[in-house]
Amino acid sequence: MGSTQMEKNEKQSETIEGILEQPEKEDLPEMKEFKGKTLLVELTGGAILGGMSIVFAFLVNPYMPTVPLMGIKIVDFIAIPMILAYIVFGIRGGLLATILGCLFILLLPEYLPWVGMLAKFSATIPMIIVPWLFFKTNKFTSKSRIINLIEETSENFLKYYPFLMALAVLIRLLVMFTLNLFAFVPLYSGITLSIDPRMALILAAGYALWNIVQGTVDAYLPYLIAYPTRLAKTFSTW
Repeated sequence: MGSTQMEKNEKQSETIEGILEQPEKEDLPEMKEFKGKTLLVELTGGAILGGMSIVFAFLVNPYMPTVPLMGIKIVDFIAIPMILAYIVFGIRGGLLATILGCLFILLLPEYLPWVGMLAKFSATIPMIIVPWLFFKTNKFTSKSRIINLIEETSENFLKYYPFLMALAVLIRLLVMFTLNLFAFVPLYSGITLSIDPRMALILAAGYALWNIVQGTVDAYLPYLIAYPTRLAKTFSTW
């Protein structure tokens, strides 16, 4: 009896030790609902958010005050869903939302709406293309092992968001100054460098500098919608 009891105690001891020695299970990473699902989800999301841009264009923007002497809105919300589409659904969703939203500017009751459409597209596209090019350039240069690879994911976009959006706004400023000087200001006002160089430069610079304000709004309102609400973490496809 004594030996049997000792054997039972030894087996129980071994069982307890085995349980204690089992490694702790690692916490599994939180899975995104649409991670890895590409074209259909991205295009659907881009189309929906492009539609939201249209809603803002027709229902919100008409009630926003304009900048004196410039004829533009103090703040324009049309591009917010476009950039949100890029944050959540990647480059294809962002481009689709931008194209759809800008095309419907043609239906707005404005003077030369096609010029407004081109101006909005030209101002918005750097906010999407610049971050995308950053990841693509990094992927190419990392092959030489000069710098570390930064994978093209929405998590890394969040990590580098302030830098990438500051760079995007700077590129946007330069692009819009050039286009305003040589295209949009002459089309809207008839003032060109050959007719009145001083006024052409003033108008082009004024419109371009406004893009600092608008670019900041375009960068950080989508950020506040996508990240603190966990929208990007849950539904992002990249």
